[in-house]
Amino acid sequence: MTSIPDPVVEPQLLNAMRPAPGLGALFLACLKIGLLSFGGGLSGWLYQEFVLRHGWISDEDFASSLAISQMLPGANVVNLVICMGDELRGLAGSVACVLGFLVGPFFAVIALSAVFDALPDVTMLEAASNGVAYAALGLLLVICFKGAQRAMKFPPSLVVIAVVAIAVGLMKLPLIPVVLVVAPVSVALAWRRS
Repeated sequence: MTSIPDPVVEPQLLNAMRPAPGLGALFLACLKIGLLSFGGGLSGWLYQEFVLRHGWISDEDFASSLAISQMLPGANVVNLVICMGDELRGLAGSVACVLGFLVGPFFAVIALSAVFDALPDVTMLEAASNGVAYAALGLLLVICFKGAQRAMKFPPSLVVIAVVAIAVGLMKLPLIPVVLVVAPVSVALAWRRS
């Protein structure tokens, strides 16, 4: 008789048993994202590739990496690929992810600049760029929805989210002081939960 696996434990076990992707796979995944993403929403593309498509990291690990990357100085999405590369393959994984993520757009920007200079009317190219940007926003909304679902499992986290949203979004308070005040409370709540 076979036992039915626990649906909560099974994804964690699968992630632990799954071998880490190769450096080439990390480079190519980040190269693809770097080349195909326009107009923002890059964390959504990374979520799609690393969590949903390949299953290299879990939702929780992605959310943790995203939170860390937003707290660090520099471009959030570059920090995010560094965190995920490090989690999967250490320093070499971080280097592979960053190189893959940046090398494509570097050459694409140079090529697009030459194309824009050569073409008198670029309305079709602008429309295509807008379409890709809207798709990226959709992926970002998926991440927000998944985060909200995760937050609903622990009601105090909803209070933290509401406080930050009201303080920064409605009251227009500066983000850094709000985070410096709210982050210790949030960490303490999470610590107590575990």
